[in-house]
Amino acid sequence: MEGINRALKSQTLNKSPRIFESISNDDVPCVFISYQRKDEEYAEEVANYITSKQLDVYFDLEDNDLKQQNQIANPKGVTNAIKKGLNQSQYIIVIVSPNTYRSLWVPFEVGYAFDKKGEKMKILRHKGIEKSRMPDYLKVKELLQGTISLNRFLDSIRKENLIYESLEKGGKIKSFSSFNSNPLNKYLDNE
Repeated sequence: MEGINRALKSQTLNKSPRIFESISNDDVPCVFISYQRKDEEYAEEVANYITSKQLDVYFDLEDNDLKQQNQIANPKGVTNAIKKGLNQSQYIIVIVSPNTYRSLWVPFEVGYAFDKKGEKMKILRHKGIEKSRMPDYLKVKELLQGTISLNRFLDSIRKENLIYESLEKGGKIKSFSSFNSNPLNKYLDNE
């Protein structure tokens, strides 16, 4: 079983991607992906990587409500759509890249979730950003420096929620990427 993107209404309503009918969205933790729009490709790879670890994500690119509110230039509707995604997520990963400094929405997402998520908010630092150049408001949360710390965080979520390796079709145990084959290597250090 892989995780799903809860921003896709068809997945959350039908739960069709879940292999076992007894597994509901309430049983699988969800990670909100906060990112600057120019980092869409990077954020999508992070989201796909997380779902490959059998965790759900809220990746706004597929949220039709959010798209509609953006199209009609309704800031209150956009804000409510983002809050809804944050509220249905137990964790948040804030992707910090050179583009983050120009984001209008990442500071809002961080501010809204800062106290609510507590230690469940993590900062994922792009290897193009020096730790010393991180915005001050992000320095007070745990920094995921690279693939090793990201995997450690995701594995802790899996362990806390008793999510174990699942069988792929054909009966093989699903294994996860080593550093050498990790699709996030172009964005993250090996820390």
